[in-house]
Amino acid sequence: MTPAKIAPEVFPITPEVRRIGQAIEQAGGRAILVGGWVRDCLMGIPHSKDFDIEVFSLSTRKLQEVLKRFGPVHTVGRHFGVLKLATRQAEYDVSVPRRESKIGKGHKEFEIVADPDMPFEEAAARRDFTINSMGFAFMDGELLDPYGGRRDLDRRLLRHTSAAFGEDPLRVLRAMQFAGRFEMTVAEETIRISVEQDLSELPKERIWEEFKKLLLYAEFPSHGLRYAKPLGILPYFPELEVLHDLPPVEGEEFPATPWQRTLETVARAAAQRIGEEKADLALMAAALIHRLEEIEAPAVGASRAAEASLAGEAALAAQADGPIRRLLERFTRENAFPDAVAVLVRDLLAPERLYAIREHEPDAEIRRLAIRVSIPLLLRLSRARFEASAGERCGGKYDAGEWLVERARALGVLDGPPQPILKGRHLLEMGMRPGPELGDLLKAAFERQLDGGFGTLEDALRWAEVEHGAAPRR
Repeated sequence: MTPAKIAPEVFPITPEVRRIGQAIEQAGGRAILVGGWVRDCLMGIPHSKDFDIEVFSLSTRKLQEVLKRFGPVHTVGRHFGVLKLATRQAEYDVSVPRRESKIGKGHKEFEIVADPDMPFEEAAARRDFTINSMGFAFMDGELLDPYGGRRDLDRRLLRHTSAAFGEDPLRVLRAMQFAGRFEMTVAEETIRISVEQDLSELPKERIWEEFKKLLLYAEFPSHGLRYAKPLGILPYFPELEVLHDLPPVEGEEFPATPWQRTLETVARAAAQRIGEEKADLALMAAALIHRLEEIEAPAVGASRAAEASLAGEAALAAQADGPIRRLLERFTRENAFPDAVAVLVRDLLAPERLYAIREHEPDAEIRRLAIRVSIPLLLRLSRARFEASAGERCGGKYDAGEWLVERARALGVLDGPPQPILKGRHLLEMGMRPGPELGDLLKAAFERQLDGGFGTLEDALRWAEVEHGAAPRR
C-alpha cells in the first residue's frame, strides 16, 4: 500500500483534532481518521463534527490517559478498546485496532481482541465496504487506501472489503442503504456473498434502523430498494416479495408492475421530506407499502382502471391493514406507528375522491378527514402517488391536492383537527348533571358541528337548548 498525499482542503482538520493527534504521537502512537468522515470528505459531502480515530502502537490504557487531557473519556459498550471522548467542540470515537471473530449467531456474537500493533491493512479488512475502509493519517497528510475505496467511490461501486463481510448479516441491509444513499451499483461479488447470509439472526430493531436510514436519509431510496431482491432481503418480508412479483397492471396507458409504481412513489415521496423525522418516516413507510392491498386481492390491480368509483378504491385500500400491520410489526413494537401508516394508506385516495364531488358540499367529510389524519402529510403522500402514476403528464400540477389545501384552510382544519365548540362545562352551566346523557349530547353536538350545523358557541348552545331540551334547570 502506497499512501497518497492529499490536499489539505479535501480533509478539513480542526485544530483540536490536530492537538489530539500530536498528543497521541508524543505518547508513541499513530492516529488515523477512519470511516464515514473520510468517505464523505472525498465525496465532497458536508462532514459532521463527530470523528472516528483509530490509534496504532498504543495500548488502550495509555490511550485513555492521553485522551483525558481533552475531556471525560468513557468506554463504549462492553468491549474494552473503544473509547468515547466528548469535548466542547466535538465527539470522538477513539479505538485501537481489533480482531473480531464470530462465535455464534446474531449481530453481536463476536469475540473482540484489541491489538494495537496490527497493520492498518489488516484493521481495515474488517470494515464492511471498500469506501469505508480508507484512513487518513492526518498528521502526515496521507490517504491510506489498501482496498481501492477511492477508485470505487469514483466508479460509484459498492464492494465489500473482504470475506469478513459474511460474518455480519446486518451488512446486507447496509448494502441496500448505502446504494440508496449514494446511488451506487452493488458489485456482483458483493451480491453473491449477500444472498448467502441469514437475516433471521438479526433483531427487528437493527433491521428497522437500516430501513429507517434508507427511508429518511438516502437521497435515492428507491434505487436502494431495487437491490432488495438481488441481495436476498425480500424473502424475509414476504408481503414485499409478493408485491415485487406481481405482473404489470393491465388497462393503464403506461403499464408497470405494482413494484415499479411503488419505487416511483417512494422516489417522489423522498422529494417531499421536510426534515421532521416522525412525519417523514410515516410518509416514506406508507409510500413503500401503499399497494399491499393487491396482495390480499390480486384482481384489484387488473381491474383498477375499470373502477367506476374512487370511493370503491378507497374501500379496497382498507384491506391493506392486514399486510401493512404484519409487515410493520416485523420492524417495530410501537403500536402507534403501524396505526398512523395504516390510516395514511386508507385515506390515500381521499383528495381525488373529495375533489370529484367538490360541487356536492364535501365540507363535512373534510372535517372528519382532518380528525383521522394530518391533511398536509396525507397530501404529500397522495401527491407522490399521483405523480408516480401521471409522470410528466401532470406538469407538476396536482389539482385535487391544491383544491383540498385551500378548502381545508377555509374550514380551519388544514393545520389540525376541528375542536369541539360545545364542551361539558357549557352544559353543566346550563344545569345538566354529569352522566351518560351529557356525554351523548356532547357527541351529538360534535357530529352536528362537523356536519356544518353550527359554527359558534351561541349557535351550539341554542341547538342544545332547543333541539335537545338542555335548557337551564331552575
